[in-house]
Amino acid sequence: MTIEHIAIYVKNLEQEKEFFEKYFNARSGALYENKTKGFSSYFLSFEDGARLELMHNEQMDDPHKSYTRTGFIHMAISVGAIQYQLKSL
Repeated sequence: MTIEHIAIYVKNLEQEKEFFEKYFNARSGALYENKTKGFSSYFLSFEDGARLELMHNEQMDDPHKSYTRTGFIHMAISVGAIQYQLKSL
């Protein structure tokens, strides 16, 4: 089995895209927009073939998040000998 990509919702789509481009050398695809639904996203590709979809919706809710909730909590990215963990955005 291969995970094709991971998708996460973000508050600021452009800022998050630039972060992954700058610090992880990601290559971004074209912006996808569905103006009817207020949805937009970028697919980011990494050197090893991994892909990340950054998504934004104009009507997103951003309630307080506790670390004891169920669901997505983090993803780990290995860059050689250093490992970074990105907490839920």
